[in-house]
Amino acid sequence: MGAQMANTLLPIFLNLENQNCLVVGGGNIAFQKIIQLLDTKAKVYILTKKISFKIKSILNNKSIIWIEENFHKKYLIDKNLVIGATSSKNVNNKISVEAKKLNIPVNIVDQPKLCSFYFGAVHTEDNLKIAVSTNGKSPLLAGKIRDFIKNQIPKHFTETIEKFGQVRKQIQDKISTYSERKIFFEKLANIHFDTHEKRKVTLVGAGPGDPELISVKGIKSIIEADVILHDALVNSFLIYELNQNAKKINVGKRCGKHKFSQQKINELLLNECQKNQKVVRLKGGDPFIFGRGGEEIEFLTKYKIKYNIVPGITSGFGTTSNLGISLTHRKYSDGVIFLTGHQSLNKREYDWTSLVKLNLSLIIYMGINNLSHIIFNLKKAGIKLNLPIAIIENGTTQNERIITSNIYSIENNLMNKKINKPALIVIGEVLNHNNNNLQKIIQENKLSYLIENNKLKPYFSG
Repeated sequence: MGAQMANTLLPIFLNLENQNCLVVGGGNIAFQKIIQLLDTKAKVYILTKKISFKIKSILNNKSIIWIEENFHKKYLIDKNLVIGATSSKNVNNKISVEAKKLNIPVNIVDQPKLCSFYFGAVHTEDNLKIAVSTNGKSPLLAGKIRDFIKNQIPKHFTETIEKFGQVRKQIQDKISTYSERKIFFEKLANIHFDTHEKRKVTLVGAGPGDPELISVKGIKSIIEADVILHDALVNSFLIYELNQNAKKINVGKRCGKHKFSQQKINELLLNECQKNQKVVRLKGGDPFIFGRGGEEIEFLTKYKIKYNIVPGITSGFGTTSNLGISLTHRKYSDGVIFLTGHQSLNKREYDWTSLVKLNLSLIIYMGINNLSHIIFNLKKAGIKLNLPIAIIENGTTQNERIITSNIYSIENNLMNKKINKPALIVIGEVLNHNNNNLQKIIQENKLSYLIENNKLKPYFSG
């Protein structure tokens, strides 16, 4: 590669309010430049014999004057800025030459060598204006970079700029020298920016078990965290290896043993945030599928703590997809329902009859302790006794175990057998479709399993 040209551009922001600006050209590109100039409250002169419909539609603007002539250097007199947006290379070249003779800043659209200044890719939000330049090399890429920067700006940061403006007026009267004012505002800006960046919680879904099933955004959040409040079942690699310096707090709930109540977890989130920390709440699966993420963001909202959500792969999808089970296979299921095996706080019972009538796959979380209750209600509601059922322990991990049977036989098959948690209950015809695939996975991965007569049968029939 040849030597790169030095970027000698000086980034400046021109105050064009009430200044005379000339746009030569009447097409769509000229229209874009006219709109940009109008946003600066400039007085815009349009020099061209023909104009597009878009430009016609804004001619009633008092800041626009249309000169229905071809380009001539006389129209450069008393202009503060010139833009050439014609389709003629010859005309564009003349505009550039004549403007430079008069030391008028000139931009010829898409012809960097004829320009004395370039338009950057601009983001404007109240008093904040960001412009990105690629030295005339790639305006499209400049736009992408602008969008990336825009997305990194903390929400409501323009309010901070307004507050700084008010403080600046007061400080100028009290601190006499420029250097002292600079030191003061640097400290103030650092404190405020760190507060915006750090005083927030990111709820991250860690996925169903396999640490490689977390999202890239989830990994990034963990790496940047100062504190990680994690569930008990999250893979240790995500907790301890990705970010060894972060403070770790295990707030997991296992088998009804709650080291921390939900209220205590909420208080921990608040306390860590108030220390200007970047806090990650790392949850197994997805934060909003039986993960109580909704309760936590309600609490954060109450105390005006900012939060981000990084969705995760819930075990209902992750473990079944990993085994080739299509929960919504159109030949076998009209959809899928997620249920929890725990009784709800208000002790409501499911409408099992309605659930049985629907041709849906049932995914039941945290249901092993209540399996007998679940099976009893399904039978009472008239479910087909030969309908297949699978219990998946430690899904997507090296300790994965698949237990397969049917509604009629599942309790007998599990008698005196210990079910390890976490475990997911899957019920539905979709398991029939995946019988051969499940058997192949079990054999290839040497997974342990239970079933009648110690072998997988078509349709899991008894």
